[in-house]
Amino acid sequence: MRERVVNLPNVITLLRLAAVPVVAWLILQQRWEAACWLFLAAAVSDGIDGLLARWLNQMTQLGAALDTVADKALGVVTLVLLTLAEAIPLWVTLAILLRDSIIVLGALSYRGMAGHLEIHPTWLGKTHMFSEFALLALVLADLAHLLKLDEWLTALFVSVFVIAVVSGVQYVWIWGAKARRERAAAHLKPH
Repeated sequence: MRERVVNLPNVITLLRLAAVPVVAWLILQQRWEAACWLFLAAAVSDGIDGLLARWLNQMTQLGAALDTVADKALGVVTLVLLTLAEAIPLWVTLAILLRDSIIVLGALSYRGMAGHLEIHPTWLGKTHMFSEFALLALVLADLAHLLKLDEWLTALFVSVFVIAVVSGVQYVWIWGAKARRERAAAHLKPH
């Protein structure tokens, strides 16, 4: 049975992906309030498309892949542009980007070694994604003067940094353990 590629959850995901260059343009134009509201709408749509996909039984491989791409594009573009605008410290951005790079490289290495790849987000990985998006939304809200976070920003930056590092270490541990099991299983097979 073929998957139906054009469905409501996938359309929502595509709209989130289409919002990325608009959010970027708004940030570059320093139109903070519009950037904040569009970023929030795009971030919330991530939960909506997932719920609809499960509720309507319309989960597709394409939808899962597009969802990941849309999330990463929205997060990375917003993070980098806010860092360039000096609204987020470089050390926070580097921790997040290094975490993501390590996860991608680890997954690709594992796939090259094992010949297959199954990615299951951990609760800590989901916590990282939520905290990263919350930080981006709060920084945009602060820049738009919708919130005043002066004394809270440092605590937010440190929290997201710690979650990024711990989550990255967890993924390295998980991929390392999987690789060791695969290697051990390969050695036990008769040649």
